Amino acid sequence: MQNAPPRAWLERHTTLITLLMCVVAGVGVGLASTMANPLYLLAATPVFIAILWALRDAKRGLWLMILVIALVPRIASPVSIGFKPTLLDGAMILILLAWLLWRNHETPSIQSPITLPLLILIIFTITTFVLGIPNGALTTLVIRRFGELVISLLMVFVLVSLLRQTDVLPKAVKLLMLGGAGAAIIAIIFYVMPDELAIRLLSSLRPFGYPSGENVLRFVRDDPSLLKRATGLWIDPNAFGGYLLMTGALVLPQLFTPKPVAARWLNWLCMGLIGLALVLTVSRSAMLGLGFAGFIIAVTRYRHILPLATIALVVIIVLPQTASLINHFLDGFAGRDLATQMRFGEYKDAFRLIERYPFFGVGFLDTPDIDLYIGVSSMYLLIAEQIGLVGLSAYMLVLVTFFGSAMRGWRTVWQDEQRGAIWLGAHAAVAGAMLSGALDHYFFNIDFHNSVMLFWLLVAVALAARKS
Repeated sequence: MQNAPPRAWLERHTTLITLLMCVVAGVGVGLASTMANPLYLLAATPVFIAILWALRDAKRGLWLMILVIALVPRIASPVSIGFKPTLLDGAMILILLAWLLWRNHETPSIQSPITLPLLILIIFTITTFVLGIPNGALTTLVIRRFGELVISLLMVFVLVSLLRQTDVLPKAVKLLMLGGAGAAIIAIIFYVMPDELAIRLLSSLRPFGYPSGENVLRFVRDDPSLLKRATGLWIDPNAFGGYLLMTGALVLPQLFTPKPVAARWLNWLCMGLIGLALVLTVSRSAMLGLGFAGFIIAVTRYRHILPLATIALVVIIVLPQTASLINHFLDGFAGRDLATQMRFGEYKDAFRLIERYPFFGVGFLDTPDIDLYIGVSSMYLLIAEQIGLVGLSAYMLVLVTFFGSAMRGWRTVWQDEQRGAIWLGAHAAVAGAMLSGALDHYFFNIDFHNSVMLFWLLVAVALAARKS
């Protein structure tokens, strides 16, 4: 006789499981109250309720993950367990646990065009990490962050399966849009409030892994006399710009499709907030990425974007309030500003490292040579530094396969207009992130787990949208 599947067994023993959970919770609270500040326990109560709620359905974990990435991407536990897990770590674990509990031994769907190249990338990334261990100190922080990178890659298979369930994809896209608008509102509020108040409020998050002091506010070249940069709760303005780029690209087709996932006025509101916040980040790479994504969307399907984009560009150029931003862009293109000159220096140093360790890189800890360092403002050069040209080739193979399969099936996806708009927005978001990645590093960087997970979440959205 076959064993009953987990879901059936759990449903038959709900009372027993509830009693056991209450006992465990009571013992846990009693022990914790003697070992930790009771205020931490009070703050943990809503977190515990959210955990119980999310464990009932993996889709709930997905909703939590989307909101965490948007609104509190860097919040970490104030209590260390050898390391301080983040809320994003918790949301990912909840998705996996709920999947294991309620999927009746079904395995995640791995039938996608990128399955094989993605598995090759994962295996090679782990291999180069192990090979690079002798190069530096293997701390719990590095182990945790590398583990987050690998889990983010593996999560693609689970996320595609979740997003392919009935009605999940449009809900996820709508939540991504609302999350982007919510993150934009937070950033705009912190941007316009007095600097002293913003510093005080952001510094209050120090127990949760955030920086404190005057450095919580960011300016061009870290000079308070220059343009202020919006960060919201993302800490880094460029990473925040990348988030707005991807969510903005997802929103753009919703403005013009006959079957949007949300009310049209809400789509325009989200796009307006995201666009304003993106400009306030002063992230040139993110703005270029969104422009590229918009161009793809326009020439592929919605040509209404081109005149609107032209008008917006003219307004930005003409307005006196944006003169500093325009000059910042022109200085970057001409190579006159310090940030661009520093990038050129980083590129030169990165090429030196890659020349010495071309095939497998130096791993994720440190370099074997004292005159070299890991770190460059380019996702592709950073990948080549850490996992070598072979690893970079594996990464590019994933993306080439991803877009190659999209080009083969782009006509059939438009049999469903709503799914087609989602498909186009997600692919354009990934393409925009790839362009932005040439000038920034956060979409494959273990120090920016939120950006890495966002990138692969949008890959999963694009893959899920291809199902007819």
